[in-house]
Amino acid sequence: MRTSIKLTVIFLSISIFLSAVALVQSQPTPLDNAQTATHDAYKALLKAENAGADISKLTDQLNQALNLISQSQALTSSSPQQAHALALQAQTLAQNITQQASTLKSEGLAQNPLIIGASIASLLAGGILVYLFGPKAFWKIWLRLRKNYRVSTKNSTTQNKTLIITGDQVCAILLGLTIVIAFFAASSFILPKGTGEQFSELGVLGPNMKLGDYPSEIVAGDTVNLNVYLGNQMGKPIYYTVLTKLGDNETIVNPSPIQPIQQFSRVIPNNGTWTFPVNVTLTKPGINQRIIFELWTYNETINQDQYNKDLWGQVWLNVTAPAT
Repeated sequence: MRTSIKLTVIFLSISIFLSAVALVQSQPTPLDNAQTATHDAYKALLKAENAGADISKLTDQLNQALNLISQSQALTSSSPQQAHALALQAQTLAQNITQQASTLKSEGLAQNPLIIGASIASLLAGGILVYLFGPKAFWKIWLRLRKNYRVSTKNSTTQNKTLIITGDQVCAILLGLTIVIAFFAASSFILPKGTGEQFSELGVLGPNMKLGDYPSEIVAGDTVNLNVYLGNQMGKPIYYTVLTKLGDNETIVNPSPIQPIQQFSRVIPNNGTWTFPVNVTLTKPGINQRIIFELWTYNETINQDQYNKDLWGQVWLNVTAPAT
């Protein structure tokens, strides 16, 4: 009897311990919370831009939050308390961005149609007024300026081929131009955005900011200094993440299943670019080693990062052992 009670107590203790461990592991970390907050902020920025708001300042602030997250990730092992503080700071900043973006969205939805409608109405009204009353006003001004002129006639043997445009025709041309201008003013609001060719760009540059300017052989322990170029032609701001991975001749790529050693995130506006340095230290000697770069983007529809197929780069290296 006592044995069964002891076994029951031990079993319950183990169960409670395992449940507590599972509960702790399931709790989101400060970094997870900060990352989620940046995703929410990005989605709020997209909604605000679609409403016609200027999100450039908030985009800069979101990139500041992403920099804080990168710093927190780098300090997770060496300085957990500082990493925790940076993650909380990034989370607070991202949450503030979400609130501001929501306000901008509401203001944009209220003002944008009114401004565009008023501008188009003013242009069309002005064109119609010019067309209706322009010729009469033109002749009044012409008579006032030339009422004291004397008119004389003379015979001419050559045929007059001068093109004469009447005031009515000039006003009609002005009305047509006004209609065209009004159409283009309304097209940005009426026509769908991002209907052209959409693509992202990834390039790996050497230490001198040139393609192909890479070292081919280094000594173990040396740092390889590279640069990565990103370009956004997707028709909207994109939340990019570049993963840096280390592999060799046998590593599967596009994408690689190995864990990244570094990651860099940034929200790049449409038609924007970003070039940033990447420093990688290789410690193990070996031939045909490579530094792999993969481009991922955050998909706000499914709420997760997606790999951009075929958008990856690599640098091949032979790493020699240090001289003894």
